[in-house]
Amino acid sequence: MKKKVIIGSILVLFAIILGSTLAWWTWASSNEQQTNVVVTVEGATVSYEDGEDITNNNLIPTSTKEKGISKQITMSSTSLVYLNLDMTIVSLDAGLKDASFKYGLYNSEGTPVVEGNFASSNQNDVINLLKNVEVSSTQQTYTLYIWIDGNMPNPNTMYNQNFEFRLNASASDENSGNSVEYATETITSLLANNPNTMNNDDPDGNIRYMGADPNNYVKFNNELWRIIGVFDVASTYGGSTEKRLKIIRDESLGNMAWDSGNVNDWTTASLNTYLNETYLNTIDPTSQSLIGDAYWNLGGSSTFNDVTASMFYERERGTTVYSDHPTYWVGKIGLMYPSDYGYATSGGTTTNRASCLAKEMYNWNSSSYSDCYNNDYLLNSSSNQWTLSPRSGLSNVVFSVDSSGSVSSYFAYDSNNSASPVLYLKSDVTITGGSGTSTDPYKLGQ
Repeated sequence: MKKKVIIGSILVLFAIILGSTLAWWTWASSNEQQTNVVVTVEGATVSYEDGEDITNNNLIPTSTKEKGISKQITMSSTSLVYLNLDMTIVSLDAGLKDASFKYGLYNSEGTPVVEGNFASSNQNDVINLLKNVEVSSTQQTYTLYIWIDGNMPNPNTMYNQNFEFRLNASASDENSGNSVEYATETITSLLANNPNTMNNDDPDGNIRYMGADPNNYVKFNNELWRIIGVFDVASTYGGSTEKRLKIIRDESLGNMAWDSGNVNDWTTASLNTYLNETYLNTIDPTSQSLIGDAYWNLGGSSTFNDVTASMFYERERGTTVYSDHPTYWVGKIGLMYPSDYGYATSGGTTTNRASCLAKEMYNWNSSSYSDCYNNDYLLNSSSNQWTLSPRSGLSNVVFSVDSSGSVSSYFAYDSNNSASPVLYLKSDVTITGGSGTSTDPYKLGQ
């Protein structure tokens, strides 16, 4: 039988006070700090640094979050439990509803778990900080920061305003899986209800964002990435599939050669080595843990003149095996396929988009397909971008999406094409916040 227990609550009360000179007060804190308060229920323990209450503190705009208010929260349990941590807005004066008034929960490595601001917050709103986090005998430590970002404009309306927040932790001995908002489910639902940003022409039933600038931004590795869509992905070739988000870095890593040697074996290609070794090691450990292994097909074409759009797609997705180069490799980071571009473009109709793609592959500049050539698509870039697909009809040539919005081919050693990393997130990654815009991207958790 499920046991649901309330672990404890902590009242966080802060005041922002304006002096007679309209200057912010300097930081002040009470000298009557309490020792850590530890609450234990049913074997689960949560410790709040410096007691349950924080009072007599005045906030000023600061250059870093560490100069604001911070509270360390540690937790452990004698048996496995699933913990939720929420922050309730007890009261919030209107002047503090500004994007520069921020909060963030960070793990012991300093990686953000949840970040946000109080611009749209109202009384009685509940902000989820942790959701169904497994807690066992290994102690976990988080730090909650609340601060006014002095690197942004701080309106005069923020002076002499008050707020009161309360942290509430609850735990259960069962994972309330139905309450987990998986990223794949969230995006699938959004796309299904927004036909203007959805493309479901994909032969395998995958759905993708399309158009010039849909709300598909996501924060990953503290960088802006964009969601390509929701795909059925196998971690090994021919294995069972699971739905995952496919994302691409919004900003490329710069221009570099695809390879200087044999394009037929991506496992030894210089760009693959760079992405899966050098670049992968720059991604923070928490973000790395969200990446799923996947098989990546080299795609391309074994012929040049008589390939169809469906044939090309099948080779990219690995459902067709041919002998001119290895069909797939398994790894964490790849590049976009030409079909990722082809299905994301808003050029053409939903019925001829695949045909547009096939025409672009081979530069068949027929006037009837003139609407295929455009730069009105979410994967647009100011530079040419490498894809993962060789054009094996020619030696050492790879397909690239150019800045005009068409697919062309370049020698693999050409260093004037850029590389934008692409990866599949694990299926259990969740959406923890954000609306998908570039200024409020989706935030991820697990």
